[in-house]
Amino acid sequence: MSKDRIIKVKCQCGQFLFRYSKGGRGRLIKCYLDQIQDDGLGVVDAPLGALPACPACGKPIGIVRMVRGRLALNLNQGAIQKIRI
Repeated sequence: MSKDRIIKVKCQCGQFLFRYSKGGRGRLIKCYLDQIQDDGLGVVDAPLGALPACPACGKPIGIVRMVRGRLALNLNQGAIQKIRI
């Protein structure tokens, strides 16, 4: 049985960004690109070093980096809000 939780990630302005399958406990600091579902931001196909921004307000969401050999979106903590589904 998987202990992954589905997290709905939104911008602070309320714009839906994506759903993320989060494993483990704690804050949402990074999102591995291969665990992002229902991508409304277009971050799954983003190259290394990209700075995705909210399509509604233009606020930068984070930066795409390599984390433990996988592409991940390191999130700006003040730019998002998360809702557990």
